[in-house]
Amino acid sequence: MPILKEGLKKLYFPSTVLKLVRNGPNVPAVSNTLTFRVPPSMNKFDIKSYLTNIYKLNILDVRTANMPAKLAGSGGNTILKRQKFKKAIVTIDHEFKWPEAPDSATFGIQDAVNERSRIMNRLKGWRMRPHHGIQAAKKAADAEAAGAAKETTKA
Repeated sequence: MPILKEGLKKLYFPSTVLKLVRNGPNVPAVSNTLTFRVPPSMNKFDIKSYLTNIYKLNILDVRTANMPAKLAGSGGNTILKRQKFKKAIVTIDHEFKWPEAPDSATFGIQDAVNERSRIMNRLKGWRMRPHHGIQAAKKAADAEAAGAAKETTKA
């Protein structure tokens, strides 16, 4: 019977993606457990081999759970369905601390949120309501063009 040795499989350009996600709300910020979102086709040995060969982590334990597909909501007559995935909870030999969340102002995230809420407020109701700032800019441009046309006709 062949002996199975973990971590000896060569991985050069892996085609699978392991996505590191935040642990649940009950897990402290500094912990030695990491949660990954992996494809359903990966098993525990593949996950351990992937993390040891690519990231040089010393893995103590791997637990997996298959997460079912869920209904995400409905848009009109269509029903949207989230894709099923596998969740892997990996225990490593040292503590892992998540970095602090970046300030949203440095990335312009808050500007995008404000712009989206402004646009959504414009879309309320049955018809598109014109934005007052755009109308004022158009009136000012028309007034300048009319003023320039009057000056050319006087000269």
